[in-house]
Amino acid sequence: MKLKDGIVTNSIDGESFAIATGKAAKDFNGLIKNNPTAAFIFELLKKEQTEDSIVNAMLDKYEVDEETVRKDVRALLELLKSKNLIED
Repeated sequence: MKLKDGIVTNSIDGESFAIATGKAAKDFNGLIKNNPTAAFIFELLKKEQTEDSIVNAMLDKYEVDEETVRKDVRALLELLKSKNLIED
């Protein structure tokens, strides 16, 4: 899975966000403000990923247990799917 074409991420004054542009804006019209963890996942999703690859990257970056990471990653991925922001 990865972010759909047209989903753009950026950071201004330390605030990370994502917006939909072009055709992606037809499915999602808004701004997503990301915390640092979500911003990291969005960056990963610019290239093809699996849930496991995201979980492993999170475990490498943060000191947290796998169960917590997997639960949080799954919740974010489900939200992104529900907003039609990622493609499988």
